[in-house]
Parts: sequence; C-alpha cells; structure tokens
Amino acid sequence: MKEGGAAAVVWLTGAFPDVGCSLAAPQVAFTSPAVFWAEASMEVESCLAYQDRFASGMDDKIRAAHLIAFYSHQLGLAAGAIYLADGAVPAVSGLRFERYVWTDSGREVEAGRFHFLIEVPAAGARADEEGARRFHDAFVGHMKRIVALLKRRCGLSSRAQWRLAADGLAGAFLEIGRRRDQEAAAIERALAIVKREGSPLLSPELHYEEVNVAAHRSALSRSYRMRSGCCLYYRTEGGDFCDTCVLLRPETRRERLRAHLRESAGESAESEVVDCPSR
Repeated sequence: MKEGGAAAVVWLTGAFPDVGCSLAAPQVAFTSPAVFWAEASMEVESCLAYQDRFASGMDDKIRAAHLIAFYSHQLGLAAGAIYLADGAVPAVSGLRFERYVWTDSGREVEAGRFHFLIEVPAAGARADEEGARRFHDAFVGHMKRIVALLKRRCGLSSRAQWRLAADGLAGAFLEIGRRRDQEAAAIERALAIVKREGSPLLSPELHYEEVNVAAHRSALSRSYRMRSGCCLYYRTEGGDFCDTCVLLRPETRRERLRAHLRESAGESAESEVVDCPSR
C-alpha cells in the first residue's frame, strides 16, 4: 500500500517508540553521520559506554558488538518502515543519541535510542531488484564508516561487525512485517538485500526459520531470524548464548524457541526468547 514517508514515520513512532525518526526537524538538533561517527567522537564514546547497561564485565570488543547490533537494528527499523511501506530508499542526513522514557508494568524506565533525521525521495522505488540494490547500497554505504571506526577503536573484526549488521537489518524487517501483517513479503525483501553476491552482508548462516510446536491441542508457529553473527553476550558476567545465536547447534536453537512458544501459550515456565540484549 502506498503511504508515503510521512505516514510510514507516524506508523513507526507508534509501533516502535524505542527508535526515533523525523522527516522535518531543525538540522541544528542533529549531528551529521560523518561527524557523529568521527574518530575520537564523544558521541561514539557515549554510545559504547551505554552498552554496559545490558551486562556486566564487558570489554571493548563486546561493547562494539552490542553497539553495531543496536545501531543496525534501529537503522533497519527506521529505514525499513519507509522502504516496506512504498519502496522509497531513505537517506540519513542527521543523527543523535537521546534518552527517552517508556513504561514497563506501570513504572517509567529511562533508556537510550538513536534518532534519525531522514530524507525520503519524492518518488518511491519499485519493490523489485532495483529497489533491493538501492537499499543495499545505501545501508552498506552508511555502515562502512561505522564498521571501520569500531574496528580501529575496539578491535572487533569487520567481518564480525558486518554479520551483526546483517542480522540487525534482517531482524528489523521481520518485526516490521509481523506488525503490518506482511511477514512473508518483508522476509522476501530482506533476503533480497542481505543475500546479494559480493556483499559484506552476505553469509550462509543468516536465514529465517519457521518453528512449530503443539500447545493446548493446537499448533503454534512463528518465524525467527537465525543469526549469522555473535554479540558476545556469553562472555559477559552471567551471560549466555542468545536463543538464535549462530554458535548454538540448530536443534538447540529450535528447542529454545519451542519453549518460548509454549510459554506464550501459557504451557510452561520456560524463559522467553533471548536475542542480543541490545538487539
């Protein structure tokens, strides 16, 4: 359905308040991406330090892994909401990291999020191979500076970061598609972006998988994004492998996710699905 960028941003704001996105705002309220992700940037240091809220005992490599997962997921939500709405490939012209307040079980919780100042072309691209190529090139072009910087600053390899970036984008598309009742289309369009030959996003491990389980005399089914990278959460104090982690055996992942589906039906006290804590 053709909505235009403005309608897509309104929808995003309601569906995903943990990411900020604006089409029209004073440029002075934002920093250009090049300045934000510059060498020795205070914004980068603040974002790395923020990752400590997700676990104890992080080193710089773990902080970098969580930051790249966090950022690519939020960028994927902001850009993906517009792209999946009408095919337009947005560009990020401004960026800031800000605090916001959300409500959890009746109490207010302060957290951090990226806020993107977005420019959207007047005419949307078609949802075809050309649209996928344009989105891929824009996403990779935006992320290159960040990957290079975090490799120098924290020592996390480029390959590890690109896998996490692809996971973040693919996960964001799945979440958008699920909220819009267009899951199959969102998965198809995500794969057209992350599975391009020669792309730094390409890996055989990243895929979507449908997990099924019997519960309350009925069958439950849910699609999950299986990771190609590792956020290194298992190396933190008291940390574990995420339920969709590439380092887990495939059947172990499925058993964890089946337990999550059973819990969602009220059948067991198994823990909920655990993804990278910073996404």
